[in-house]
Amino acid sequence: MMLILRQTVCCLLLLWLPTAWAAESGWLRSPDNDHASVRLRADTSAQGETRLLLDIRLEKGWKTYWRSPGEGGVAPSIAWHNEMPEVEWFWPTPARFEVANITTQGYHDRVTLPLVVRGPSPATIAGVLTLSTCSTVCLLTDFPFSLTPSRQDADFAHDYAQAMGQVPLAQGVTDSLNASARAGELVVEARRTGGWSAPELYLDALDEVDFGKPQIRVEGEMLLATVPVHDGWGEGAPDIHGKSLTLVLADNGMAQESQVTVAAASSAQHTDLPLWQVVLMALAGGVILNLMPCVLPVLGMKLGSILLVEEKNRRQIRRQFLVSVSGILVSFMALALLMTLLRLTHQASGWGIQFQNPWFIGFMVLVMLVFSANLFGLFEFRLSSKMTTQLATRGGNGLSGHFWQGAFATLLATPCSAPFLGTAVAVALTASLPTLWGLFLALGLGMSLPWLLVALRPGLALRLPRPGRWMNTLRRLLGLMMLGSAIWLATLLLPHFGFSTQTLAKESVNWQPLSDRAIADALAQHKRVFIDVTADWCITCKVNKYNVLHKEEVQAALQQSDIVALRGDWTLPSDAITDFLKKRGQVAVPYNQIYGPGLPEGQALPTLLTTDAVLQTLTDTKGVMP
Repeated sequence: MMLILRQTVCCLLLLWLPTAWAAESGWLRSPDNDHASVRLRADTSAQGETRLLLDIRLEKGWKTYWRSPGEGGVAPSIAWHNEMPEVEWFWPTPARFEVANITTQGYHDRVTLPLVVRGPSPATIAGVLTLSTCSTVCLLTDFPFSLTPSRQDADFAHDYAQAMGQVPLAQGVTDSLNASARAGELVVEARRTGGWSAPELYLDALDEVDFGKPQIRVEGEMLLATVPVHDGWGEGAPDIHGKSLTLVLADNGMAQESQVTVAAASSAQHTDLPLWQVVLMALAGGVILNLMPCVLPVLGMKLGSILLVEEKNRRQIRRQFLVSVSGILVSFMALALLMTLLRLTHQASGWGIQFQNPWFIGFMVLVMLVFSANLFGLFEFRLSSKMTTQLATRGGNGLSGHFWQGAFATLLATPCSAPFLGTAVAVALTASLPTLWGLFLALGLGMSLPWLLVALRPGLALRLPRPGRWMNTLRRLLGLMMLGSAIWLATLLLPHFGFSTQTLAKESVNWQPLSDRAIADALAQHKRVFIDVTADWCITCKVNKYNVLHKEEVQAALQQSDIVALRGDWTLPSDAITDFLKKRGQVAVPYNQIYGPGLPEGQALPTLLTTDAVLQTLTDTKGVMP
């Protein structure tokens, strides 16, 4: 009787054990590789699909690879024995390894890869797992396996959920993300509220393209990664412009997988410049602002106010100019505060965008009229506002008047994108907040330098001619300059009321609306593209038009059959144009760029155009026509 009972128990065990074990392969090892163990588990609890877990255990010092190994290695793969429906692999966030200047992406110690079989799977799942493992040497090992899926207990569900928790999410890490390409490099820019701790970037492979180790720089909320790009044979960098790229950004235990289309990077992209060079550009740009037409009337009025002082002395002149300098600096700090608020609220920001606001323009028109009336001696035209009245009293002899002269000089300077200024402002509006404030301070100091020079050497002002009848003529001249500025500002209100401004020169070029799609279509037809981003409130834009773009030779060049002329008007707010500028690292107008078969990545032109620069770049981008 006891013998029969033992035989019965043994039979039951034989029937039960295969059922329990068949849902997993058990830990598999190979006699050719004692550094790795693998196991596969299968579960059919989910309706309409079979879930699998591939467990990999590695000895210390050994690694295996991600789906895109990098510059070396082979990703894990399975050759299925039975006809299988679609199998989807999920890949946990990898780590980076670097040996002998070769960078790879993969896993060490232990990793679990989730897989999902979509649709009905065979009764027995069998195949061969090919696994590449490396230390100082590399081994490519095959692990045959076979298992029968079944409904598992809670342990599988727990392990599967834990493994999926290591897979990057579709969002949650970045607020904005874009990628661009230039010769031999991929540039990835990402913004994250709260900044970055220890970010890592992992890139999926592209056909015939190898990516090197990313060089990552973090400034506040902005991350900038530059990645070497080559073809793997040392024969140059392939063109990845326009291709779809999958990448993973990880930071502080979180990871996000994203797909981006690689755009063309401007050859004048500001991110290549060291900070000290940008600071020098900010100083130089600030100095040049004093020579721009939009600031000249206020500067002339400032010099005129000295001539109106009956008893000139060094102490008084020094104090007046220092107060004006404080007005300039305070105004630039106010602009920095405005840009900071726009950054924190994720609003579009750019240099001179306040001139897209009709209320701001109207206020500036009134202020300029008050100054003009003051210079003409027409005090009966004072405004009812107490503040604006005080700004124009007694020829600006009061300290408050000198302060506001500096402040309004700054406001009138903002529609001018002087040389060097656009690059400095572009860096400021995309860098960390401390850098933003520092660069705006440098801009203010640059604009203040001529004023500071007079404050430090009042003798320069004392050399001005003594008061006389000629001063009345000067006052009228300054008044006319102010009146001209007020009229110009008033014309900026016309587009807000539906009126189009007319150009003084004849425009023969057939300008088309600006868009990235239009650029791509033109390049696909092997044509050249000339881009002009402008605004009615931009003085430098008008200077470029009348001095260069409206010249007969430039007009003739832009009308050639293989040239597509695209224009973007930023007079009024436009999200499309704002995004177009931001993709190219720009925040100010004018902005001109030329594409062509000879330069598909585009060539940005200087802020102040010259006829020779435009014509020569058009020739250089022509390339060899098919």
